[in-house]
Amino acid sequence: MLRRRWLLIVLAGLLGTTLALIMGGVQAPKYTASVDVFITVTSGQSTGDLAQGSAFSQDQARNFAAVVPKEIVLGPVIKQYGLNISLDDMRKNVDVDVQLNTSVITIKVTNHDPALAAALANSVASQLSAAVLQLSPTVDDLKGAPVRAEVIEAASIPVKPSSPNIPLYAMMGMLAGLVLSIGYLVIVELVVARVDSTEQVEALTGSVVLASIPRDRKVPRHPIAVTALPLSLRAEAIRHVRTALKFLPGETNQTFVVTSSVSGEGKSTTAANIAAAFAAEGLSTCLVEADLRRPRLEGLLDLTGGPGLSDIVVGQSQIEDTVQTWGPDQLQVILVGTVPPNASELLGSTRGQEALRAITEKFEVTIIDTPPLTAVTDAAIIGRMFGGVVMVVGGGKVRTSELRQAMGALAVADVPIRGTVMNLAKDDASRPYAYTYSDRARQTKLADLLPQGWRPVIKAAAAVVATIAVVLTAVMMTNRQVSAQPTTGTAPTAAISSPTPNPTSPKAVFIGDSLVAGEGATEKQRWTTLVSASMGWEEVNLGRGGTGYVTSSNPAGCGLQYCPTFVEMAEPAIATNPDIVVISGGQNDGTKVVRSAASKLFTALRKALPNARIYVISPLWRSTQIPASLEQIGAEVKAAAAAAGVTYVDVGNPLQNQPEMFSADGTHPNAAGYKKLATAITAAIRKS
Repeated sequence: MLRRRWLLIVLAGLLGTTLALIMGGVQAPKYTASVDVFITVTSGQSTGDLAQGSAFSQDQARNFAAVVPKEIVLGPVIKQYGLNISLDDMRKNVDVDVQLNTSVITIKVTNHDPALAAALANSVASQLSAAVLQLSPTVDDLKGAPVRAEVIEAASIPVKPSSPNIPLYAMMGMLAGLVLSIGYLVIVELVVARVDSTEQVEALTGSVVLASIPRDRKVPRHPIAVTALPLSLRAEAIRHVRTALKFLPGETNQTFVVTSSVSGEGKSTTAANIAAAFAAEGLSTCLVEADLRRPRLEGLLDLTGGPGLSDIVVGQSQIEDTVQTWGPDQLQVILVGTVPPNASELLGSTRGQEALRAITEKFEVTIIDTPPLTAVTDAAIIGRMFGGVVMVVGGGKVRTSELRQAMGALAVADVPIRGTVMNLAKDDASRPYAYTYSDRARQTKLADLLPQGWRPVIKAAAAVVATIAVVLTAVMMTNRQVSAQPTTGTAPTAAISSPTPNPTSPKAVFIGDSLVAGEGATEKQRWTTLVSASMGWEEVNLGRGGTGYVTSSNPAGCGLQYCPTFVEMAEPAIATNPDIVVISGGQNDGTKVVRSAASKLFTALRKALPNARIYVISPLWRSTQIPASLEQIGAEVKAAAAAAGVTYVDVGNPLQNQPEMFSADGTHPNAAGYKKLATAITAAIRKS
């Protein structure tokens, strides 16, 4: 079956591949960015303490991996980037894994924007670090939290989409097509498929096909082709059958039991034609109708009814009284006679066997027409008597399941098949050579101009061409997907960019606290907006209230569960691919040491944005004199900036001794204060 239907299977596999490629082509690509977080535990210095700490850290890694999809981690990320999605939708795009026997947590975030995927992954890692500090138990004899989460490999912007995976889609589509086609063919073969080729007949019966008799519309008018149409292709095929049967091993008086699987396969017509062919050769031939239930030879040969085989068996007639002569070659025919009610018992009885043997002894060749095998057992009974049966297989008439059932009936009765005849065969299956015996020349067709065996070659060529086309399509789609430049537009943030940016203007991202966010002012009143307008920049504002270089506030500070520090704002800033970075803040850090955090921030920005201009604004203060603690922070920031190679801009305290420039809280400037700050900062930046 696979050999005969290989082209259909191949085309089904290619169709499945094509449909899969179409599905992959219409899907929007998704990018996955991953970040690795290491869980470390503060432990003692002894070997036992270190071993216990290592085991404890692995346990904590598994615990905190389960925390990643929770609101404590993902909630602040959604708010930080202003994502218009629910927490459940965010969870679907976050995947967490703990590497086996390690304390490393791998966080993967998927998004249609590669830059945003990387920024979200790093933000989730930062929020996890904060959650670890918040959820870890405190230990009295340890300074700081005993469990910490450190990013050991930040997420980078992915270049290749993670979905759709074109090669995987193509492979799965091909496998689906192959499996479905093979399954379909198997079901059809076992249930509804019909026999239509000699290869099928030989495979199912295990017997050689003696000849293939072609379909012929003239059969109703001229059923016996040997006498009516002696030069036809059908008559020549019958002679092939006669020749093959004549040389089969057997007794001097040859007897051939003809049967089929089901009715309608042309068994009786074939048996009559074979008998006529033997008679035409000058052999004394008798055609015996042993189908006692549905006799057809009387109408087929246009004979007169009368006593027949059943009458011989029951002893009411002699053989000589039942024989009728038909045709120019004196073919002897014995019809059924009286139709008995118990045909199987009658033919299987001792008298029935004796009657059939007596008939065969009187003639050189005896052709016995028996009923179909799947209907009754008569053919198996008679076939066992005479050493086997000749199977007639009607092309397109008998199902493969019915032919298997007939073979099973013969196997149970231990009746061999002496040969098979393919009846009603297609022209290409019945014509072993390129010409026929006819009284007129056959019209030349295109198929005759091509060499023998051209159809398999064309099928193979079509399959190869289709396969190459599909493979090239898959390769081109994969290459186009890899070479496509991912979008690196501004990631969504809670900040609002300039309302009318100039496409040719350099992009400036602002990192800082509430003064950068413009708390207490409208968008147009913020000093960042005023500075950007004065300098001709396109503004991207990442400012958050209550934050600093090492300080993160609670919801009271910035409205989020966790406010990102300046260091944690680096990844979103880098994701915007800015030309300019401006950092301002530090007053919320109080008396903390900020040099390490500032150095980490400046180094990360300089490394990721080697061509960007990076300005660090000196810490701004209120209307009173700058406190010593803030001056110390400014000195640390200045030293870190010098070490990282970024520009430190000393603005001083432009609003000192000007309380009228502040709002009622005395902390945030009013519109006039923001304007004066913008003037001072613009001048300082230009001077630097």
